Amino acid sequence: MKLSRATGTRSTRLVAFAVVLQLSMGLLSVAVVDQPDVQRQPAATPSTAPEPRAAGAQRAAPSAAELERAADTERKGQVERLLAARSAAILGRDRTAFLATVDPRAAALQARQAAMFDALAAVPIGTWKYGLTQRSGRAADAALDLRYGRGLWWAPPVTLSYGLAGFDDIPTIDKHHLTFVRRDGRWLLGADDDFDAVGGRTPRALWERGPVAAVRAPGVLALGHEDTSVLRNVASLTSAAIPRVNEVWGEQWGKRVVVIVPSSAQEMASLIDSTQDFSQIAAVATAEVSDASGEDAIERILVNPDTFTKLGQLGRRVVLTHEVTHVAARRVTGPAVPAWLAEGLADYVGYKDVKVPLSVAARNLRKDVRAGRLPTALPTDEAFNGGNPALAQAYEQSWLAVRLLVERYGEAELLAFYRAVGASEGSDSSVVLSTELRDAFGIDDVRLIADWRAALQRQLG
Repeated sequence: MKLSRATGTRSTRLVAFAVVLQLSMGLLSVAVVDQPDVQRQPAATPSTAPEPRAAGAQRAAPSAAELERAADTERKGQVERLLAARSAAILGRDRTAFLATVDPRAAALQARQAAMFDALAAVPIGTWKYGLTQRSGRAADAALDLRYGRGLWWAPPVTLSYGLAGFDDIPTIDKHHLTFVRRDGRWLLGADDDFDAVGGRTPRALWERGPVAAVRAPGVLALGHEDTSVLRNVASLTSAAIPRVNEVWGEQWGKRVVVIVPSSAQEMASLIDSTQDFSQIAAVATAEVSDASGEDAIERILVNPDTFTKLGQLGRRVVLTHEVTHVAARRVTGPAVPAWLAEGLADYVGYKDVKVPLSVAARNLRKDVRAGRLPTALPTDEAFNGGNPALAQAYEQSWLAVRLLVERYGEAELLAFYRAVGASEGSDSSVVLSTELRDAFGIDDVRLIADWRAALQRQLG
């Protein structure tokens, strides 16, 4: 299954604007004393130094706007230095320095941050950088004023950019919704959950949900909460899938795969910020696209342990080869590629050279065909929603449609067709598909569906 998110950061949140001014008593003292007129001194030149100001001379007090700007600059500078210290502590594996950036009065936050730091010990971090995205913070909030003190908290937009060494060419960029508090003249991290209830939830990565174990295999990094036989099996099977995918798709892709094995389907859905039902799905491939071109993306495969562990080794092999195919084909899978074609190709590669009878591999569709329920159209994109009770049939229909094209016209021709559809800039997927079917195979979609239905009846009826 393939999921994409076309943003440079995670979902955009509403950010209000506020300026918080913190003044200290006795910041400035101005003496006003009557003085006789003093003769104006000439301006200084390289050979003439200016006369010192007479003691007690008048000078204009800074305006409120100037004081506000000074306070804002001081606060922003402190928070930027705090964020830089947090980044350096993560990269330098300095637990003491990292926890020193957290408000000591926030005991629960201290505990969470300590657990996160410890969980990162096994993760190969290549880049890690916190930063402010703008200098203004959230609007006034009476509840936070009461909690921290008016003028003693600040909640500007913050990003975390991080990448896994050896696997990520570009960083993942997450928006964090943090609250900084002023304690004894210093700004510290005070909270990471003050805005959860108003749509400002900070993303929780795997290492913020429990201990993390890492298992490596050639071309693969598998991350989970425990170094279990399942995690090692996932790493091994994913590594073995890479050459199988290369044999069909070619080697014009990164050939590096990060697989995440959460503790449950619920945790998997939370990690990818989805409300979809994953109870029928063994794994998904995700791509967080960094820009409109789609050239760069952070790709992950997430395994649903609730479903995956029910499969035998052959089923696991098919699933992981399917998902690695999505990773390999992602760069050329443009918006015009229908889900049936993307999923059908992935299943075609997954099942290739697997000795499983069609009556077993397509058993759900076979039951429908034998009951007289021969499909009349290829699956829509919506048919691949996890909650679809006929989800298995959607995958089987797609696989057999792609397999038909390979049997009739050849594997190279199918791949060229896929790339042509993916490269199309047309906005209407059905028009693009009809055009490319005609150019590649000399048929239209009506002919394809007719031939596909006849093949289903012949093979499964």
